[in-house]
Amino acid sequence: MKNKSLWRQKAPLIELKSRPLRVVIIGDSFIPMVDGVVRVMENYIEQFQNKGIEFLVLAPAYSDYDLKKDLELDYKPMRIKCSLIKWGGYQVIRTPLVKSELLDIDKFNPDIVHVHSPFFAGNIGLQLKKRYNIPLIITMHTNFKMAISKSANSAIIGQIGGLVVQQFIKNTDGIFHVSRSSMIESGLDLTQNKHFIVPNGTKFKFPYNHEFLKHQAIEKYNIDSNKFNLLFVSRFVWEKNIKLMLDSYKKLIQINPKYHLTMVGGDWKYDEVVEYAKSIGVYEHINFTGIVRDCDLLKGLYLSHDLLLFPSVFDTFGLVIHEAASQGLPSLVIKNSAAAESIVDGFNGFTCMENIDSLVENIIHIFSEPEKLKIVGEASKTMVYDWSKIIDKSLKNYIDIIKNFYDSARLKRFEKLSVKIRNKFKK
Repeated sequence: MKNKSLWRQKAPLIELKSRPLRVVIIGDSFIPMVDGVVRVMENYIEQFQNKGIEFLVLAPAYSDYDLKKDLELDYKPMRIKCSLIKWGGYQVIRTPLVKSELLDIDKFNPDIVHVHSPFFAGNIGLQLKKRYNIPLIITMHTNFKMAISKSANSAIIGQIGGLVVQQFIKNTDGIFHVSRSSMIESGLDLTQNKHFIVPNGTKFKFPYNHEFLKHQAIEKYNIDSNKFNLLFVSRFVWEKNIKLMLDSYKKLIQINPKYHLTMVGGDWKYDEVVEYAKSIGVYEHINFTGIVRDCDLLKGLYLSHDLLLFPSVFDTFGLVIHEAASQGLPSLVIKNSAAAESIVDGFNGFTCMENIDSLVENIIHIFSEPEKLKIVGEASKTMVYDWSKIIDKSLKNYIDIIKNFYDSARLKRFEKLSVKIRNKFKK
């Protein structure tokens, strides 16, 4: 419902010279969940704090999460009850917001809404846009048509899901794409002047105590430095091409048992992935660490391995390859995927085709040139994006979107008025 007292008719540009910008951030999931989208939201929050931007985070109140743990954060998320529906194995935020929740958001009086999903978070974003007449932005973290299709194992459902996403996109005022290739492959109307390329960054820096962190991970996970150590870091969902990686790994260790794989992550399909690894006889040759939330421990894992495997063609960016690069760990990714956009094969990373033979042949070739592998790892550090600069770009885009939103609305009002005047004189 519209809030007449807070309904905006023009851009608050003069106000913003003397007060901070106010942003509502919404995702289908949030802390304590660990995935790429949540980590992106956390980095936006951290940079907003550094830059004096006021923000309100709307997050699911998970049934198995102790809300008192939010007191450990240096900001206060507004927790919303979860939907009865689960998405991707997660509990997700309930929609629409009820009156008491809307009244709390009224007190914040937002200038703009930034959602990180077109589904549950997107519905809330539309609700707030209509309530305050403010612009709505979405970051496209995923190829949602592919995600829905693979999740439901149905191309038809994927098509329907894609249409739902496109309908939502029509009501947004700014679309942040995390890579150029993901923007092109989105299937959206790119002739509209509301598409922006805003890559993800990483706050990981190469640590001064890198040897300590490296050995800490080696001891904790019993990593044999004499082996060819491969690393995979991700949520465990089949869309990440995990089956291709495991099948390739089976062939690899049949050729040379010196290779070893560490898999970091878990969640939704963890049990299925473990069972599949057992069924093809590679389980005993894999170190499953579970989810690693400690940033220093994750850095140690990057530092203690030789090559990151990222076979996904599903991701629109590949946050972990940039985290790995910050620690000097190069990645092997699929050629022409969004993850490959920042990689020059053989210079700051490696690419291969999306099949077992290519993956295996490239890994063998990479490890046949150990000195080159080190040089490529060092060069990979240059591909890292700094979050501070990324958020500066986002803030500039926010202001441009706010201006365009009210300018377009004013132009539409003038057009309607001119039609009325012309019709009056025709009589």
